Amino acid sequence: MKERGFTLVELAIVLVIIGIIIGAILKGTELINNAKAKRLQNDLRGVEAAMWTFFDRMGRFPGDCNNDGVIDFGGLPATAILSFTYDSNPSPGDCSSPSNIDKPWFDLRVQRILPTNTPNTVVAKHTFSQFFAIGHYYNGTYNFNAIAAYGIPAWAAKMIDTSIDGTANGTIGKVRRLDGAFGSTFPAWPDDNANDQVV
Repeated sequence: MKERGFTLVELAIVLVIIGIIIGAILKGTELINNAKAKRLQNDLRGVEAAMWTFFDRMGRFPGDCNNDGVIDFGGLPATAILSFTYDSNPSPGDCSSPSNIDKPWFDLRVQRILPTNTPNTVVAKHTFSQFFAIGHYYNGTYNFNAIAAYGIPAWAAKMIDTSIDGTANGTIGKVRRLDGAFGSTFPAWPDDNANDQVV
């Protein structure tokens, strides 16, 4: 009995089906990534709204212990943040140290703007499994209050920058790339390599 192989038509149909499956997987991944970036942007706006709500109630920003308009925590550059960790049950005080990363979040929780029974390690976490930090950044001349989002893939940072500022440029606008470099110059966004992470 003679064995029969696949015909060209059958092979073509199999290849088309495989192409459709791969296309669906890639499209699904893109949709998931877009949803994550939008969720991060919404969370970022939520933290900003919480800070302004606190300001309306208290006349100062959360974590601004001496009421000078500058949030006391000054560890926003990425290289410095690595030495700070959130305390799940932070003490309510400790305004004396600029290294108190918990103070702004504690203030928001005390005023019931954020959930009071949720630890900072959970409240400050964002969709890319890293975290937000609230504090100030000194550019060599001025202190800027800011919300930093650490460990964001470059493609997501560009999407958020384009959505908020209208352009993917980490050197101008409200959204800035902060890489741990002190000084007034901000680096541009890196390429879209999945391993590139920015703050």
